[in-house]
Amino acid sequence: MGKRVLIGTSGWGYDEWVGPFYPKGLKKEDYLSYYSEIFYTNEINTTFYNVPSKWIVKSWVDKTPSNFLFTAKLHKAITHEHKLDVDLCSADLNYYLTAMQPLIDSKKLLGFLIQLPPSFNRTDHFGALKEFIRSWPGDLKEDGYHLIIEFRHLSWMDDEVFAYLKKRELTYCAVIEPLLPPRMDVTDPRFAYIRFHGYGKKPWFDYYFKDEEVKKWAASIREVINQADTVGIYFNNHFSGYAAKNSIMMMRELDLEPRNAPERVSILDIKKKSGTLSSGQMGLDKFLN
Repeated sequence: MGKRVLIGTSGWGYDEWVGPFYPKGLKKEDYLSYYSEIFYTNEINTTFYNVPSKWIVKSWVDKTPSNFLFTAKLHKAITHEHKLDVDLCSADLNYYLTAMQPLIDSKKLLGFLIQLPPSFNRTDHFGALKEFIRSWPGDLKEDGYHLIIEFRHLSWMDDEVFAYLKKRELTYCAVIEPLLPPRMDVTDPRFAYIRFHGYGKKPWFDYYFKDEEVKKWAASIREVINQADTVGIYFNNHFSGYAAKNSIMMMRELDLEPRNAPERVSILDIKKKSGTLSSGQMGLDKFLN
């Protein structure tokens, strides 16, 4: 299999993207259909806050092209409330994985993002991380997805930690943010992962990466591409549609093309596919002709 570089945003359901990215008049239930006509991947951010019903997850599968791929953030009860304590979080994890099963079954899941809280440090919690990974209920290789670890405490920037990630074939999540250094270690040559949070004041992700910044980061990313079979790059700076714009800018800098240029996506076709418009309704352009 050749190299795959997948670039997208963290989430898609932002009303503030109407105008900057989504066309005016597009209904919220059609956002994902429109988004997936341009991008090949998305990092599901809402699963951190709420576990969706299984039928909603199935709708994500159905609304996207066959080669569209997702990553999904673990729910906060698992990572932030129970801090990966297996005795406390196993019921929540099983409930979450049951809901996400349509993504796994469809082979549209690249991986689960395990974002750890800033209070989760190497001294106190390395054992909990190891036990959590050891106790993971799924078969990663059979199900075809990866586990991605995002640290938020400086103590994890340690050789022993990166050696452990490599040994267990866990994907280190490189982060572009104020808190941690922008290390881009590839701990699993099958899959590398990069999240662009931004450098805004309050919050970080209220930030727009300018052309020169995109060019600078693209140079580092090219080195990652040389080391990994698949690279997932996600922009989390969702304010004002910045993430969508920066994603397309990064594609261009890495000589990649979107599925379709935004201006070529027909809102009429999106509405027909979703059933929000009758398939027999005539577009204005055809009516005038």
